Amino acid sequence: MKKIPFTQTTNQLPAYFPETIQPHAFIFQFAPNELIQKEAEDVQYLFYLLKGKAKILKSQENGRQMIVQFLEAGDFIGELTLIQAEKHTKNVMARNNVCCLAIPIRKAQQLLMNDTTFLQEMSRYIGVKLLMRVEHFTENQLYPLTVRLIDLLLTISIEERYEEKQTEIAEYLGVSYRHLLYTMQQLRELGYIEKKKGYYLIHRDALIRYRATLIQ
Repeated sequence: MKKIPFTQTTNQLPAYFPETIQPHAFIFQFAPNELIQKEAEDVQYLFYLLKGKAKILKSQENGRQMIVQFLEAGDFIGELTLIQAEKHTKNVMARNNVCCLAIPIRKAQQLLMNDTTFLQEMSRYIGVKLLMRVEHFTENQLYPLTVRLIDLLLTISIEERYEEKQTEIAEYLGVSYRHLLYTMQQLRELGYIEKKKGYYLIHRDALIRYRATLIQ
């Protein structure tokens, strides 16, 4: 992890952040698989993803970790703590090189919670994320696994590489590990994905065309 004062960088603040936060803000850089936020630890910063992709993970009683949400540029980390809606934090892990705007949580509470423009954006953001969660669970009931898996591959692959843990993806999609592997094998046999050492290579255009035939 690398931490740089915001004023020493060339980054620009997103439009809905007030200029008053600049002296207190930092740029954090995280390597792939590095934890941005650790589970059960106090939130020290409100993060805003400028570049890269991450995922939120929740530990289960059996020791496994369950994917709660995938994050990308434009997403917040720590926003529920900022508005005092969440007390127990989850693990947030970088999926590739991640660059974040970071504001100490106490300064964020002082400077952002009284800023109308920021609060409007935060309200919109939380509403959109809620709708996405609802759509995710609805799709789990309405669409066959092949369609949902293709959607996931198209969404979360980085430079056409898919390298998530299959046990976590099975839980995220609400299916058994065996069912997921069987469906992945079907896509391999049809030539839409290729198994490489440590990852799958996806053929994006072919997957998009195949998906269209499945929902006609």
